[in-house]
Amino acid sequence: MTAIKYSLLLFTILTTFFTPSAYADYMEVTLLGTGTPKPSIERFGPATVVEVKGRYFIFDSGRGITMRLAQAGIHLSRIEHVFLTHLHSDHISGLSDLWLTSWIWQRPKKLELTGPTGVKALAKHLCLAHQADFTYRTKNTQLDPETYDIISRDIQSEGIVYDQDGITITAFLVNHHPVEPAYGYRIDNGEASVIISGDTTYSDNLIKHAEGVDLLIHEVAAAGTTLLAQNPRLQKVLSYHTTPEQAGRLFKHVQPKAAVFNHVLLFGVDEAAILETTRSAFNGELRMGYDLMRIGVGNNITFY
Repeated sequence: MTAIKYSLLLFTILTTFFTPSAYADYMEVTLLGTGTPKPSIERFGPATVVEVKGRYFIFDSGRGITMRLAQAGIHLSRIEHVFLTHLHSDHISGLSDLWLTSWIWQRPKKLELTGPTGVKALAKHLCLAHQADFTYRTKNTQLDPETYDIISRDIQSEGIVYDQDGITITAFLVNHHPVEPAYGYRIDNGEASVIISGDTTYSDNLIKHAEGVDLLIHEVAAAGTTLLAQNPRLQKVLSYHTTPEQAGRLFKHVQPKAAVFNHVLLFGVDEAAILETTRSAFNGELRMGYDLMRIGVGNNITFY
């Protein structure tokens, strides 16, 4: 065996058996977008990808998701299933781009889409809206028409919505009233677990479903005291999101190995103050999420 071949064999053995992703229960989470309806080059629209056993699951599909996937080095053709927490525009505005562009780059099968009531109608009308594009591309570039459509599913009630090869994804109701229903998701792979809150205010039901969770990814919203007092519309907006004080109490109940903020909706307050306020109630591992943050979930929580 030549020295080069030996080196390649040794590299393969080491990367197979000694990298974190080789652990049977390992998952890797990438925050693709941690923003809100506010246009921001630093924080794209809400979107998270969870890689489990070589499969990629998307949770929400906000503005710029295809760009962030490219930056994260995840080929669009590998995306098989998208789960939506609710149907606010900032959580779905990147869906058509993800669906069509992954088809153009030869997604091997139809995209699956799961979410609250209204998802089937959304998928149907997206397909109708892009019929011209479908016609052009199937006629002129011979793209596979069989992989164009979306397989959509409205969640009828909370419970397991995906269960294959030891991977389970559970949808549970959260409180984003007046938006109903709105869901959070729990992803389990053996002993490893992740919660994605979606948009919600303080939710006892989330606490119930987050028992024993390793990584809790949760939204946060806050505004300066004077600004909030002068702005009734902002008061209403914040009433169906989670304040730092509420987040601290919730994290204290759940006691995750690590908590990370996303969907960062701030008005006149800085991120450092948000973390400080939250830590007054929760002294565990807490991070402010940012776009393209990668988090390994296995025997330990690792931030990259």
